[in-house]
Amino acid sequence: MSANQISNNAMKTPEERFELLSAYIDGEVSESEEQLVEQWLSEEVDFRRLYQQQIKLRQLLIDLPVPVAANSSVKAETEVIIDRVMAEVDKRSQRRKWKLAGIGISVAAVVGVFGSMFTFNSNPQFSPVANSIKTPTPVVEEPILIAMEEPLVPLPKSMSAK
Repeated sequence: MSANQISNNAMKTPEERFELLSAYIDGEVSESEEQLVEQWLSEEVDFRRLYQQQIKLRQLLIDLPVPVAANSSVKAETEVIIDRVMAEVDKRSQRRKWKLAGIGISVAAVVGVFGSMFTFNSNPQFSPVANSIKTPTPVVEEPILIAMEEPLVPLPKSMSAK
C-alpha cells in the first residue's frame, strides 16, 4: 500500500475506524485494511486503548456464564405446564374439527333436501325420463302449392280493390 493510500485511509471517521477495528478483531479484514489498523495501533495511543477495551470486552463475553435452572423442580414444573398447554391446544383443535364436520353434514343435508324437491317434481321438464332421447317421428310430405294468379287464402274486400 502506498503512503498516499494510507494517508487517505487515515482520514476515516471515528465510526468507520471503530467498525474497521471490530472487523480486525473478528479477523474479517483484507490485507490492506489489516495493515492500516496495525499502523493505527502502533501510532495512536487512544486507538490502542480502544483496541484493549474491545479485546477485554470480547473475552468477558466469552467467559460469561450461561444461566442454568437453579433446581430441577423448576424444569419439571415448566414441562408440566407446557404439556398442559399442548393438551388444551389439541383439545381445541379436535373441537374445531368436529364443528366443521357438523357444518359440512348440515350443508349436505340441506342440499339433498332441495335437490330432491326438484327431482321428484311431476313436471316432465325435470324428469330424467323426459330428457331421454326419443326417436324422431316421420315427417309427412305435402305437395308445394304456388299461388301465382289467385291467392290461396281469400283476401278481404278492401285489399282486393287495390
